[in-house]
Amino acid sequence: MEFRNIRGLSSNPPPLPAGVTVTPYRIVGAQPGEHIGLPSSTITLVVDLGNGLDLGEPGRAGVRTFQCCLGGMHLEPVTIHHDGSQVGVQVNLDPAAFRALFAMPPGELWSANIDLDAAAPALARRLYDEAGSAVYEDRGLVVGDIIAQALRDSADGADPDAEHAWQLIQRTRGRITVATLVEMSGWSARKLTGVFTAEYGIGPKQAARLARFEHARARLEGGEPIAEVAVECGYADQAHLTREFATITGHPPKEFLRVQAAEFSGAL
Repeated sequence: MEFRNIRGLSSNPPPLPAGVTVTPYRIVGAQPGEHIGLPSSTITLVVDLGNGLDLGEPGRAGVRTFQCCLGGMHLEPVTIHHDGSQVGVQVNLDPAAFRALFAMPPGELWSANIDLDAAAPALARRLYDEAGSAVYEDRGLVVGDIIAQALRDSADGADPDAEHAWQLIQRTRGRITVATLVEMSGWSARKLTGVFTAEYGIGPKQAARLARFEHARARLEGGEPIAEVAVECGYADQAHLTREFATITGHPPKEFLRVQAAEFSGAL
């Protein structure tokens, strides 16, 4: 999940363990509004240093406010409501890093958002206190060091076949069939899907769908034509890509790009 797509606001990223990215963000002076929290192949940890992260979620009435939010992978957008200011640090964890940090499969958090204090209270307190005490330019280094320390002694890992299938899906950007994954694993489709779903919360087909979307989104944000992106990312045609984008983001591609560009209008 990506709660934010902040452009040009992060400090130089610190050296981090594999599968971890840290992005400090600071937005002030924008018009109050909403931001689309997009699906992604990572688990998102947000340390909000403002008035709290106001989150609207599919299938849940109202808005919940988080100080430190841990958001699982998902295939539906969430909505972040803001008053024109957003200050904090976002940490993206790939499934292996998430498992190592929290000693549980990422599937347990599929489509869920929880307060970090419920999963790791000591980590939540340290992240909030130390990130909040640091100047903006140092927050990435501070949070990165805390995460690296927490990961240092962990040896927890996923089932090797499930993890290998996940990595193949990511490397091919979703352009691999379940039949190919089954053949490479030596297991039956039912067995591989069961092990994979137990680890990640979705089957290989849905994981490939998510990876294709991420690839297509990145290319569209880079200005490539929709028809070209559809072909390069493995969609049947432009209409297929448009339907998939509308389902996953709530907007067809062109509208999504317009909405995204206007999310923090007036920000300094």
